[in-house]
Amino acid sequence: MDRKTIRRFGLAAACAAFIVPPAFAQGMMGGPGMMPHMPMMAVQHSLPRQAPAAISRYGCMSCHAVAHGVVGPAFEWVAWKYQKQPDALARVSSFIEHGGTSTWGGMMPDLNVPDATARDIAQWILKLKPVEPPQTQGEH
Repeated sequence: MDRKTIRRFGLAAACAAFIVPPAFAQGMMGGPGMMPHMPMMAVQHSLPRQAPAAISRYGCMSCHAVAHGVVGPAFEWVAWKYQKQPDALARVSSFIEHGGTSTWGGMMPDLNVPDATARDIAQWILKLKPVEPPQTQGEH
């Protein structure tokens, strides 16, 4: 990626282009682009098919991973946190859509994610196998 592109789209977008290329995003649902270190087998059936492409488009994997924390929490940890909350889809999709300060101790930017896309991403995250974050194990 050249300097002009990085200046135009910003460093985060440039990094996201290398971290989660579109071919990989298609593979997130188990297709040929599947990367072996991404445990997508934990993803349940009947997921929004456009969610992986949206995750790539909005650079979510720049700060998140499926099974381990990066800058933000692992998606499996989010699934664990909201697994018993009846308003989980509304809360997670609203956070994806608008960003803000998280209960994980960080801040997610407002990436102008449309409502329907935020709901698809939230549904995808919430259908992952819930995994308790390491720092909370044994605390409850």
